[in-house]
Amino acid sequence: MARMVSLSLGADPRDFALFAFGGAGPLHAVDLARELGVPHVLVPARPGLTNALGCVVADFRQDFVHSVNRPLDLLDADMAARILAQHEAEGRRVIAAETAGVETITVTHAAEMQFIGQTHLLRVALPDAAPDRATLQELFEQAYEARFRVSLPEIRPALINLLTSVVGQRPDVDLSTLITRAPAQPGLRRVWFDTGWLDTPVWQREAVPDRLAGPAIVEQMDTTVLLGPGDVARTDADGNLLIEVAP
Repeated sequence: MARMVSLSLGADPRDFALFAFGGAGPLHAVDLARELGVPHVLVPARPGLTNALGCVVADFRQDFVHSVNRPLDLLDADMAARILAQHEAEGRRVIAAETAGVETITVTHAAEMQFIGQTHLLRVALPDAAPDRATLQELFEQAYEARFRVSLPEIRPALINLLTSVVGQRPDVDLSTLITRAPAQPGLRRVWFDTGWLDTPVWQREAVPDRLAGPAIVEQMDTTVLLGPGDVARTDADGNLLIEVAP
């Protein structure tokens, strides 16, 4: 079913990697990827802590939207510039109040527009915080033609929303510290695969070699990873397991 849903949306599973996280996610991730036709699986160093780690490494972001809903030829460009300036000032103020460190702050502006009488919106990136009507019209017409392959110069455009994103970029976190490497001999366990019972090495995650060929079991405090015969896992500099899924 998952494969059919992916294909119905126009996605080719062979172009993707399956990201397996959570305590239970990695256990059957490789078999699921094989069923879907996904050639690679990535298991992060601490799958059970992925959401918490996201809070640690994610940038601070403030998004603003202001509804204008006005024909472009009646737009007060100075008003639009004031709205975008207020967005940026408020975003910078909120991010400056965060106790965690921020290295840089980036600001981007956009407009959502449509032709009057139509319902779908197109979002266009703005080059600065003070766009004039001519610039907005040109950007929207370019975006519309690129999206629909048609030009409609006889229809009036309207500016619906002004948007701003203010992002405080945080320092990089060294994810390699999440896994400490320690040499160890694997255990052994009898496991049933499609081909029958196989003696399967059981590795602790900290002791996994740089290249590990299946069948194998990788255990750690927050999850278990199962590699079938023919699967190959490699460890990258950040401690992730990069698994090549056998057909």
